[in-house]
Amino acid sequence: MASKIFITSDTFFGRASIIELAHRPFKSIEEMDATLIENWNSVVTENDIVYHLGNFAWSPIVADNVIKQLNGNIKFILGEFDEALLEVIEYYQDLVILPNDIFKDYKHKMVLSHYPLADWPGKERGIYHFHGHNFNTMRTDLTISNRVNCCTDFNNYKPMEIKELLKLFKEFKALKKISN
Repeated sequence: MASKIFITSDTFFGRASIIELAHRPFKSIEEMDATLIENWNSVVTENDIVYHLGNFAWSPIVADNVIKQLNGNIKFILGEFDEALLEVIEYYQDLVILPNDIFKDYKHKMVLSHYPLADWPGKERGIYHFHGHNFNTMRTDLTISNRVNCCTDFNNYKPMEIKELLKLFKEFKALKKISN
């Protein structure tokens, strides 16, 4: 069976203040972390690829504990709060930190980064931009740009499958043609 590709960001496992800052519907950090892990594993299998676009976990202990519980082959783009991840990543041979702040995957028509970009490589050729960082702002609006905010807060607290996202773009373009 072929691997699926998923994208998410700004999970902030173990950060108690994120519940208030991002207006997350959880009563405790334990409930939040357990829900995020359960939601992740409900869609991601062991063989799937997950691009995490920054701000994974708040402490090295939490990062280590969570990594052991998550399905998938995780590839990280670092966010501004990923010190905890950097402290534990060396213990996991199968995890990858992507070497560039902007990752291009033209096969899947996407450019990934932690921060939202106004312009990105291939934008004029229909390449889509997926980003994190803005967990309270910059909701995805395809009428403005082919850019998707992948913060877990905007996606039912689970990774999004790239195939479904690309399908969403196609449906939006078809709808746009009909309305013009």
